[in-house]
Amino acid sequence: MKKFEFLKWIIALVVLINFSACINEPLEGDFPQNEDIINIDEGGFIADIGFNRFTANVAVGTLSTSNILTITGSILETGESIVLIVGNPEIGIFNLTAGLGTDNSASYFETETSNSYVSFGASGASGQLSITEFDIQNLKITGTFSFTGTRFALDEAGNPILDAAGNPVIEDKDITNGIFNKISFTNEDQGGGGTPINDVFFAKVDGVDFDSESVTTTLNEVAGVSVVKIVAVNEEGEIMRIDIPEDLGLGTHDMLALSDGTKLISLYNPASIGENLTSSPGKITITRFNTFTGIIEATFNFTATDPLGLDPTVAEITEGNFKVDYISSPGDTVTSFTATIDGEVFGPDSIFVGESIFNGVSRFNITAIISTSGQKMGLFFPKNIEVGTYELTTSLINGSEKFSQYTPEIGVSMTYISSPGILTILDYDLEARIIEGTFSFSAIDQTSQDSTVYEVTEGEFTLEF
Repeated sequence: MKKFEFLKWIIALVVLINFSACINEPLEGDFPQNEDIINIDEGGFIADIGFNRFTANVAVGTLSTSNILTITGSILETGESIVLIVGNPEIGIFNLTAGLGTDNSASYFETETSNSYVSFGASGASGQLSITEFDIQNLKITGTFSFTGTRFALDEAGNPILDAAGNPVIEDKDITNGIFNKISFTNEDQGGGGTPINDVFFAKVDGVDFDSESVTTTLNEVAGVSVVKIVAVNEEGEIMRIDIPEDLGLGTHDMLALSDGTKLISLYNPASIGENLTSSPGKITITRFNTFTGIIEATFNFTATDPLGLDPTVAEITEGNFKVDYISSPGDTVTSFTATIDGEVFGPDSIFVGESIFNGVSRFNITAIISTSGQKMGLFFPKNIEVGTYELTTSLINGSEKFSQYTPEIGVSMTYISSPGILTILDYDLEARIIEGTFSFSAIDQTSQDSTVYEVTEGEFTLEF
């Protein structure tokens, strides 16, 4: 029993490292020379894994608000990836040996969902990173790396394999001659990580097109109520404005003629008289309202009149529609993933969105991890999925399947598969690179060796990809 407790502790350290600062110190080691870096394309990321060449077709970096740099190179066709993590990055040489005086690390994943090889010093692994260019202004980074990663060998059920003496079998992998050249990275202190949409606003005023020349969206707090204000102006100087409480939600709603600044209302100013004519009556149908991404999409119509009855002007606003993003900075977009497992909240502190290709089908691979407990949940579906509701299956056969997984403790417990389950895609915007949905499933042992069933409910996610 003590042996397995020790095993759990070691695995937790290997897989779930809390990243903080690093030690910047001279290290000995063989690194590719500058001329080798020059010989690969800008944005390139390569390495040798044993006798095989790893050539990433996607390589990105992120510098967190706590000054942790993460560089990831991925091969979409196979799901392979290499992840380098270092604190307080600058030009110099860094120790990537995890758990030995530094929390930096290097990892290699054979597939998107595989047990990774980690440069964990306690199991004899090590790693080194040399940063030769760190351009914080243009957000480019260049360098070289090498590391040895280790992992515990697992059987088909996800349990550790033990040798004749009862000790866990450790597998290792050498990653050498690693080079990345001018990889782009986002700086979370400066925002980044998404693409805001171009605001669109159109309507007809008494049958004449109101083509907006400019659209401005703001989020205001009035008497404790958050209100989105959308203001559109056309070339003639006419103004149309819609105030929407942020908690209004989807559906069809009636507009009011008078507001204290916290109510749903539309206004039209014909510019010639300079008076605001308000919605009396009016309706709006909101088909999309994402408070994480700031994207609102709706149709509307209203009769614009003077609410005080002093101006007899009446304007019929018809065929109104808009699509706006009231969170102007992409950095404000929140990636979220939550669920409930047997009544307990699953709130991950790490969320990874990967992409892979299976049988010619491009797929999303979403992985959420709670580092303190070692729990992991995965959600997998094709990129060409559309808004709608789908059944979750138990296996990947032709690439079109949707399924989910739950692992109670990474590297220790087996992985349980969805059977049955439901996935609902609520919002999928390729332009803004945002996807939103809900899910629920029963997680079972597909081999039927374990009768345990985990009920996953109230699953929700909003992700940038």
